[in-house]
Amino acid sequence: MSTMSADEPTPQDYATAYTGSRRRIRALITEALDTTPGHTVAATTIPACPDWSVRSLCAHLAGIAVDLLARRNPGPDAQAWVDGQITARADRALMSLLDEWDTVGEAFADLIAQRPRQFSGLVLDVVAHEHDLCAALGVVGERHSDGVRAAMFVEARQILDRDLPAHGLGSVVLRADGDEWVCGTGPVGLTLDLSGHTEGTWELTRLLGSRRSLAQLRRYPWQGDLDTYLVGLAHMPLPTVDLVE
Repeated sequence: MSTMSADEPTPQDYATAYTGSRRRIRALITEALDTTPGHTVAATTIPACPDWSVRSLCAHLAGIAVDLLARRNPGPDAQAWVDGQITARADRALMSLLDEWDTVGEAFADLIAQRPRQFSGLVLDVVAHEHDLCAALGVVGERHSDGVRAAMFVEARQILDRDLPAHGLGSVVLRADGDEWVCGTGPVGLTLDLSGHTEGTWELTRLLGSRRSLAQLRRYPWQGDLDTYLVGLAHMPLPTVDLVE
């Protein structure tokens, strides 16, 4: 189980982080639409998710909240569930998608607060996609938000604590912004200290969220055998080219 040098977000903190990210995403797209035609913004590719456009990303974020509130949960094929949300909204304008998300956003945030063990992972999802969107639009987002820190706790507690032991790996120590996370169980086999990085926690969320190529991962100041631990650190396929943000 992870040990951490700071207090974990409360259930309400997770809900607040979700709401903050939802509002920032709306602001980012509204600002983009002020200077660029809507169809151009909608069709812009998301570099971190190259099969998706900005429209796809917004359809996913609205659709997942709508479906879960309606208890239309994913079946054995979660990807088909997500793809269906995007396909069903393929002809919708961006602001229409954001309006739909707004209509259920507060209720979904309440659901996160009520059932954080089940739904706090959606905070990681929305924060990750917030910064995916920033990269697509060529802007720097809120890299020190409460959402970034909440996302880091989800990655450490839910993902690394699960994946490291599942692959027979020892603990990993991660440090940034005055916090320390000891993830997994057993002897420490890998350490990454980003205390000197001005956006260390955000950077940890990006590398743990499979938003860095293998070449980028190897450039971090790891202490230990990164190659052995990659299977426990990367829970999705890594980008084939560097993602520069």
